[in-house]
Amino acid sequence: MKSDLIKKIIDENRLTNRKKENPFSCPCYEGTRCHNTLSDDEMICLFCVCPEYNKKNLEGGCKLKEPRNLWNSKGKWFYNRNLPTGQIWDCSDCTIPHTEKFVEEYLNKLTISQLKKIETCKDIYSLWEFFEEIKM
Repeated sequence: MKSDLIKKIIDENRLTNRKKENPFSCPCYEGTRCHNTLSDDEMICLFCVCPEYNKKNLEGGCKLKEPRNLWNSKGKWFYNRNLPTGQIWDCSDCTIPHTEKFVEEYLNKLTISQLKKIETCKDIYSLWEFFEEIKM
């Protein structure tokens, strides 16, 4: 049952399907896509805000870049003297949290009731609230 629910959540959150089913659920549909290296069918939009983004620092960062992690983050620092610390982490070149493998591994850590709650989230704002709530 859990694996079926995870598959359903992944399929519902493919960019291809989200554009068809709920075209106004994402502010990015009308302009430039966040990540242009994945096709619409490969792109899983569940983690619009990456759960591996390091919010502990004012300038952000990537938890995936830690040496213990096998993933290869493609993020980079964006420098601007007008920012409070002069830099902020830019994830726009990274597609890791939008791949089926990453999403499936992450969702497997959740309980059935948490997965069912994700199903009720129909836009990115409710998803952000949900992931902020569970703080994994």
